[in-house]
Amino acid sequence: MKHNLALYAKILDPSFFGRAIQTFDKATMLIVSVSWGAAILLTLFALYTINLSVSAKRQVIEAAAMEPSLPRIVTRPPESKEIAPLVERLQKRFPELNFTLANDQSLTVAAVEGSKFRTWLTVLSYIDTISPQYRWEMKDFCVGVQCNATTPMRAVLTARKITFSAPNLSK
Repeated sequence: MKHNLALYAKILDPSFFGRAIQTFDKATMLIVSVSWGAAILLTLFALYTINLSVSAKRQVIEAAAMEPSLPRIVTRPPESKEIAPLVERLQKRFPELNFTLANDQSLTVAAVEGSKFRTWLTVLSYIDTISPQYRWEMKDFCVGVQCNATTPMRAVLTARKITFSAPNLSK
């Protein structure tokens, strides 16, 4: 144990450092100094880059926290039991027009008399306002000579039910 303490005392002796420095020539001292200086500069640059990276990540997290989480919009075809009450309501409100619900859940609105043209157009607008949970699209639309002679006005509408689901927060 004494031997080890004596060795450490010898290495830490200031005269030892003085002799070691004297044995190096000026060129060696320059190379060692430049190497240590470059190592310190690269370490400082690495720390600066890490600091920039951490602050950019923090800004991204803050920006994501400020962004509202919006619900997802889900559309699907409606079921027949959902559309049937709407068709019944339309038939009671507008008995002079024909409403037919097909197997593919498309709604046909037809009028056989030309005098019912305004009522027919009103119904097409009314369908959209009384059922805001559906998005209606025209599958077929004909008026006058475009249609067959028995139904001078016909529109075939298809619906997509719109629902909202919770936002996906796993980003």
